Amino acid sequence: MLRVVVHEKGGRTQRFDFEADQFNVGREEDNDLVLDRANISKHHLRFRRFEGRIEVLDLQSTNGTYVNGRRVQDPRGVRRPDRVYVGDYILMLEGDDESIVPIERKEIMVTGPDGKPQSRQLEVPPRTRDANAPLPAPVTRSAATDDDSGVLTSARRVPPPGVESSYLDKVANRILQTVLTNVHALDAVHSAEILPETAKEAVSLVESIIADMGRADELEEGVQIEALKSQVLRELLELGPLGELMSDPDIREIQVVGSGPIRVVRDAVSEAAQAELTNRRFSGDRALILTAQRLARKWGFLVEGSHVLEGKVDHGFTMYCVLPPTQLNSPVIHLRRAHSDANNLDSLVQEGVLSTNMAEYLRASIRGCRRILVCASGATDLDRFMGAMVGEVPDELRVVAISDSGQVGRSRSSWAQVRRVGDPGDALALSDTLGVILRGGVDLLVSQRTRHEDAAAVMDAFSGATRGAIVSLWGIDSAHGLWRLAGLSTVASGAIQSLTVSLARSVDVLIRLSVGASGEAMQVVEVIEPRVPGGDEIVHQPIFTAEKSGDGVTRFVPTGEVPRLVDQLETMGITVDRSIFSVTPESGRTPGKGG
Repeated sequence: MLRVVVHEKGGRTQRFDFEADQFNVGREEDNDLVLDRANISKHHLRFRRFEGRIEVLDLQSTNGTYVNGRRVQDPRGVRRPDRVYVGDYILMLEGDDESIVPIERKEIMVTGPDGKPQSRQLEVPPRTRDANAPLPAPVTRSAATDDDSGVLTSARRVPPPGVESSYLDKVANRILQTVLTNVHALDAVHSAEILPETAKEAVSLVESIIADMGRADELEEGVQIEALKSQVLRELLELGPLGELMSDPDIREIQVVGSGPIRVVRDAVSEAAQAELTNRRFSGDRALILTAQRLARKWGFLVEGSHVLEGKVDHGFTMYCVLPPTQLNSPVIHLRRAHSDANNLDSLVQEGVLSTNMAEYLRASIRGCRRILVCASGATDLDRFMGAMVGEVPDELRVVAISDSGQVGRSRSSWAQVRRVGDPGDALALSDTLGVILRGGVDLLVSQRTRHEDAAAVMDAFSGATRGAIVSLWGIDSAHGLWRLAGLSTVASGAIQSLTVSLARSVDVLIRLSVGASGEAMQVVEVIEPRVPGGDEIVHQPIFTAEKSGDGVTRFVPTGEVPRLVDQLETMGITVDRSIFSVTPESGRTPGKGG
């Protein structure tokens, strides 16, 4: 079946069967398709079958015939994605006729190892949402008019460098995906690094594809070839536009959503610094996914098949990334730069996340292998805080660390690092793996951002399967944190309340992490000791709180309550200065100065 599809400017779309060996278009009644407009010649153009393909011929029309924006001077082959522009109409071919099916494989001339041209068979990328989408035709104004009301063959002209253009994006995206399909070593999933010979092959192939597209009139006049080549190679061999942004020391946050303009937040005197749009962009989703996977592979947290990538990357940034297929329409990367590595609590004290008194109490609790629950809300950097907490764990303890990528405690070679995200090659379910490890004997269980998969093991740790635990999860306050952990560990709604009470009896220290009292990005706003005085009543007893003073400075204030945990620590030979819990005129000193 073969049909001619007619799109009328500002009008309807019609379809006409193309059954004979030729199909004529013009204004006269003897044509197969009659287009009665002044800018259509009496016999304007002809489609014809010739040597197994469909060609379009311009019949010396007054206003010309254009295929993908290029005026037809000689017979020109057309296939299913091509657009034929004639006056106020766009003609396309559709159907399953072999003569118009897009070419799946082609030969292309590339530079061989000896520097001489050689033929190479090129495999076209698999058809995805955007892999083989037809290129918008190059911009050409209809010859019938000299003003801006003429028919344009694409949404906009070739813009200056950096300006958004769907046409250039699709050109770059097609080249990139074609190269990735033919040079497998460029894919971060398949290879950890790009070898010099792989890079050389990629450069040669990009140059050859661009040259071939130029010969086929697929590139609009005005396309800056070197800029296009540079963009594609940066996305293939480097980190695309992210490389330059990440190396800028003034940028503290970067957000990328698909091929949209990249947003950045710069360091500023005021905490109210707003995001700004840059003129840097990726050519498409595939380029962004490649960059995310390359960063994760370099830093050791790429898990094949995972749609969530989180971890520390270049230049002090932590990457939070969601890859398709998910509920999102496009891949999203958020990069946040920390002020320091925060390998211990003292570094966070210097940043005003907590006070020295708080740090002393938490440090003693960790040394004593107590049960600690960190509850975080908002956009706080929970993983960074957990990194500082685990940095205080003594080397001699037997530790099991659970995280999505299995990277928590990566520097501690003696720790059992457990990956929460499943892999097709896993021989055991996570619950079975954790069950065996816990039965073998563990001093401390660490669970970063606890989820349903490991919540049961966390509950076991709190109930005595391990000496202690440092567990984090999302929750808006201490009550919600306890309730949510109980809910993650069971599917029986009626059991959640009793489990919450049991947790309150087991947890020694509950840390509430959130946006600071004075708008700080992250702060310990409360250190709490959960208590169950009787029955099912849970008392959340504050030990330290963060308060905003009259001069707008956050102060960390003890409540005067000495936690019962202090007595337990002293029986273990761990002494905590009880004066840090006393309310005194000096107890409200500013962060980093002991308050």
